[in-house]
Formats: sequence, structure tokens, C-alpha cells
Amino acid sequence: MQVLRIMNVGTNYQYKWPSGDTEIYKHWVEYVALDKRGEHSVRIGFGRRPAYGKERVRVVVWIDDYPQAEFIGADDSETSGEVLSEIKVPGERGERICRYPDEPIPERYIMFNVVGLPLRVQAKGVHNAWAVSVNIADHKTMVAVAGLRCLEWWIGQQV
Repeated sequence: MQVLRIMNVGTNYQYKWPSGDTEIYKHWVEYVALDKRGEHSVRIGFGRRPAYGKERVRVVVWIDDYPQAEFIGADDSETSGEVLSEIKVPGERGERICRYPDEPIPERYIMFNVVGLPLRVQAKGVHNAWAVSVNIADHKTMVAVAGLRCLEWWIGQQV
């Protein structure tokens, strides 16, 4: 998915999750992006929420109003700017995490900086998962991760 241009920026974007919870993203930017299926609206929201024992940076990427990728701040995100998104693979009931270090990194993720989530987030309950690590300012890479997931979802709908 290729980012073409900024469409809009704003503050206090509210998103209502299927669970009924509403989450506020203090800042957001919306892009027009292009893939083989045409143009899409891509919104990146920046907020904070408790995760793995502390308040962390949270970034969500929506493509055409559907959340495709979620990122959380690494333990050192306040200084490194790094956020992480767990890699998902097909499972028996939908998607599941790609297990670190037991499973190989899926080939389609090889272009990204991939790390073991427990190496960057050290807290009780952290999943043993591979994760894409990206700087919070690298919107192109975050959109690429979301675009890959969107394409996987779209292909699954066609089967």
C-alpha cells in the first residue's frame, strides 16, 4: 500500500470497538493510500492505554475505517520512539500470534524490522510473539504493516 498524500489531521478521535468500549486517540493523521484495489482512507491514531503493567503509547492504523494494525510502546519508547505490533498468522479459529522463538518469521514480514516481543517489553503476561518494531514517526512502515494485514483479510474473504 502506497501513501499518496495527507488528507486531514486532528485531535481527539473517538473509536468504538466491537466490545462497546470507546477509545480516544489524542492525535491522528489521515492519508489517501493506493493499492491494487484502488484508493483507500488510512487513519493513524495516537493515544495511550495501560498494557503489560504500565501506561504505554498506543497506535492504531485503520484502513477504510477498519482497524488493521495495533502497536504498543516498547519499554524504552519514551526515548527510542519504538512501537511494536505482534505478527499474526492463520490459526484454527481466525488469527493467532506467531510464536517467538518457536516459529519462523513469516516470509511476507521479512522486509520489516522483526524482534521478539519479550525482548522489548519485559513484563508479566507479555506474549511470546514475534513483533514488527518501528519508530512512531515512520508512518509509511506502519501503513505497510496494516496494508499487508488488510490484504490478508481481503484474500480470506474471497475464499
